[in-house]
Amino acid sequence: MIHPRRLKGTAANIARYYSVGDYYTKGAGEGSEWGGALAAELGLQGTVDRVQFQQLLAGKIGDQQLGRHGKDGAIEHQPGWDFAVSAPKSVSIMALVMGDDRIAQAHERAVGTALTYLEEHAMLRHRMAGEIVHETTGRLLFARFTEHASRELDPHLHTHVVVLNMTNREAHAPMASLETRAMYAEQMTAGQVYRNDLAHGLRELGYGVDRDPRSGLFEIAGVPRDLITQMSQRAEQIDAHATEHGLTGQAARRVSFYETRGAKEKLGVESLQSRWTGRAANHLEGLDAVRDRASSQAGQVIVPDPATSARAMLFGIRQAEGREAVSNLGQMLRLGLSSHLGEVRLEDIRPLAETHLARRKLLETREQTGDAVLTRGRTSRRTARLELALSEHLALALNDAKPLASPERLQEASADAGLTPAQQAALIHLGTSVDRVLGVHGVAGAGKSTLVRALREAAGDDLELVALAPTSSAAANLGLTAGIPSRTVASLLATGGRDLDDSHVLVLDEAGQLGNRQALRMLELSRVTGARLILLGDNKQTGAIEQGKPFWLMQQLGLSKAILTESVRQETRSMKAAVTHARSGEYAASLASLDRVVSGSNANDLAKELVHEWTRLKPENRAHTNILVLENATRLIVNAEVRKALKAEGVVAAEDSRLEVLTPAGMTPQEKQFARFYSGGQVVTFSRANAGLGIMNDAEYRVLGIARGPGGRQVVQLVDEHGRTISWDPRLGRASQVNVFRSEQRDLAQGDRIQWRLVNHDLGIRNAERGTVQALSGAMATIRWDSDGRVQQIDLSEHKSWDHGYAETVYSAQSKTYDRVYVLAPVNSPLVTGQNYYTAITRARFGVKLWTEDEKRLVDKLDRRSGEKRSALEGLGRLDRSSVREREARHGERWSRLRSEQQADRQTRKAERAARDEARPGADIPLPTQLARRAAKAAGAMDRWLASLIKSSEHIQDHEASAPEQVRRLEQERADRGRGYDR
Repeated sequence: MIHPRRLKGTAANIARYYSVGDYYTKGAGEGSEWGGALAAELGLQGTVDRVQFQQLLAGKIGDQQLGRHGKDGAIEHQPGWDFAVSAPKSVSIMALVMGDDRIAQAHERAVGTALTYLEEHAMLRHRMAGEIVHETTGRLLFARFTEHASRELDPHLHTHVVVLNMTNREAHAPMASLETRAMYAEQMTAGQVYRNDLAHGLRELGYGVDRDPRSGLFEIAGVPRDLITQMSQRAEQIDAHATEHGLTGQAARRVSFYETRGAKEKLGVESLQSRWTGRAANHLEGLDAVRDRASSQAGQVIVPDPATSARAMLFGIRQAEGREAVSNLGQMLRLGLSSHLGEVRLEDIRPLAETHLARRKLLETREQTGDAVLTRGRTSRRTARLELALSEHLALALNDAKPLASPERLQEASADAGLTPAQQAALIHLGTSVDRVLGVHGVAGAGKSTLVRALREAAGDDLELVALAPTSSAAANLGLTAGIPSRTVASLLATGGRDLDDSHVLVLDEAGQLGNRQALRMLELSRVTGARLILLGDNKQTGAIEQGKPFWLMQQLGLSKAILTESVRQETRSMKAAVTHARSGEYAASLASLDRVVSGSNANDLAKELVHEWTRLKPENRAHTNILVLENATRLIVNAEVRKALKAEGVVAAEDSRLEVLTPAGMTPQEKQFARFYSGGQVVTFSRANAGLGIMNDAEYRVLGIARGPGGRQVVQLVDEHGRTISWDPRLGRASQVNVFRSEQRDLAQGDRIQWRLVNHDLGIRNAERGTVQALSGAMATIRWDSDGRVQQIDLSEHKSWDHGYAETVYSAQSKTYDRVYVLAPVNSPLVTGQNYYTAITRARFGVKLWTEDEKRLVDKLDRRSGEKRSALEGLGRLDRSSVREREARHGERWSRLRSEQQADRQTRKAERAARDEARPGADIPLPTQLARRAAKAAGAMDRWLASLIKSSEHIQDHEASAPEQVRRLEQERADRGRGYDR
């Protein structure tokens, strides 16, 4: 791991700390060394001289003094940063307790590889034309100090890399202060570079490695887990403190690190080694065996298989683009390395990334998109094409529909619904437009559902409006308010648009939560069937989990839209002000407008204070006051505290039933396709049966582990409820048909509130639906649901997708409204963003109270982290060139022809459907088979559509490619796919 820290204190104290040692007397094997491109230029080599080190920390380089003048006129200089590189605990044990010096050498080599990568991202900044410009220099000076013990005097092989605050553009140029934001952004990649290099070196030394491809961590095989825990007193202290105080993330762990530091104890290395040997006495025989086995297998040179390297790099690209349209190249490298930890190194996969770039499968971005630090922004060609296809669909939707209602009927419906002038203008726009795809960009609480209800009244009986949303709860809310049927986007897409035609109007709420692929499939479905598509959303609210921000992007590309800027949800002056300020990015003013902001020391104490405040409310007020959190870890803390309080009140019965729940494992579609990402104890369900393997849909299968199947391929060993073992290869199925869960335990009692976590059509329960347990006998629960008041008996030993329902995440609360909201916002949570904050406070009509560690730190975090997703076309600087208006001159004639063809195709499709309905063919074919065939046909149509787009439209590159060149590239891609290159 690499943990960066800004150095504080005087140059003299810092130099002494690293040169002499702090908590024990250093031994001969714990050396120091100068490094970096600037070291040779400054004549620095070998052991670090303490006097020189002190001068450089103070910013003194020859006659030059770095720094800036402070208020008193004195020069102030930031000394530098410590990028500490720590070996896995098992590595420390074998190197230090068992005395294998070869491991320490492998550690030093791996640290050097990581530092070389980190140095590439060294920067300086300067002003140009009044703007701050960041310039990459790739030149550092650092001092390395290797140490063998932690502060608690556990064996801990680690290297402090003190990066001095200086760089220059070229040799012998004047020095300037270092800009480290890119280095901080790349620290996780540098850490993975270190671990992969170290694991590879250990394998060449004869050691085996146990790896976790999801986290990118490993330990030496054969080193007992309990010994690792025993030798990790310092880590245990930090973890215990972080857990107790609800601290998550690396920045939070640094808080725990300093809070738990003990008193210094001065010992020599020899004494430490004697102590370590005594602590490991019960394991020495096993450790000797591990070392002897490694010695007998040492000396081999392991050269990664080129195919393995290619798979690793391709996985890194696909995994990165699954969540973001644009990522740093370092992110792609890190994901590729961690997926094949111990098998490939940076030097093995990096040339492949350059090959992807040269072949334009990867594209370099030039413009900022989102709010992440993009040191080397990259997008894939296929992601850029997905986004360009949005422009194509918008063009084909122009003048492709009839008005939904007459202006007079729309005016009447507007008056009946009591719409505001802005809502009335939006209604007229939606009802009279001849474009098939339209949008409504409305602020949170702008009354979009009321607008849809008025549109339904105006449209009459000839048109059928359908409410859609990414989540079933959001779709149901829109459907209930607007008085129209509802369903999720996923369920509609699964049918391939069956029974849809131009008499349907698809009203898609929370369109900002759509990713690129879902948005494109919805547009294609609308194009094929002729169904009108109306997108409702707010760019400022929480975005998609998957890659892209297509609702925002379509607006830039030319989506015909209405805009609602006034919220009708907030009913107090202070709440209106809080929301307005948040929308404008004025977070300090927004927080000042809330009912109350409570600051505290840590997340756990804040949760207790929030729950104490909530339990003081009257029962009727509790029902209308929602508790919102940003992440599941915090949700669990709040739920536990609420249950404790309600048990004390007697609201929740004293006697608990201990039940199993299934919580999503959080595996991405890419990870689900590879056996290496599955681990023992997980629960897997399938939405489609596999008769060949004897797998039933929706049945639970537990993961036993990973094994080798025919041909040496890794397979997942599953066991069913009858104890039958199944060898399953995830690559042979579709990731969308696989759900992977963790099995956890929850206490439940009569009076508890629960929330359903996964839609269940058999039970008729939507995801995020809440209810109260009215009775509980073992696992048989009687639940009254909030949405419709129905009472239902459910066997929770069979249906396990539930959890306590006191606190709700911001994502699941989107589209809902409450009287008041209590928000818990731990500053260190990665989900504290401007979008999540805005979404949270806009749920409330009358007031919001917020709990956080430090209000000023929260404001700073919200200013820096908007949470905005990224766009490939935006990053490539192609927004204007890709808009419908700009492409009209080149493609207008083709678009006109395609509009005519698609209208003719719809008429043919409608006639064929009428004939099928009359003849009723396929009546004997099972419904799941029919739906699967239609879905496959729709997917095939999408593939053909994209292929035609590749041929007929421009390529995403600096210069337009000729038609023959486009065809050649398409054929090359097909050949690549045939070799498994682009699966």
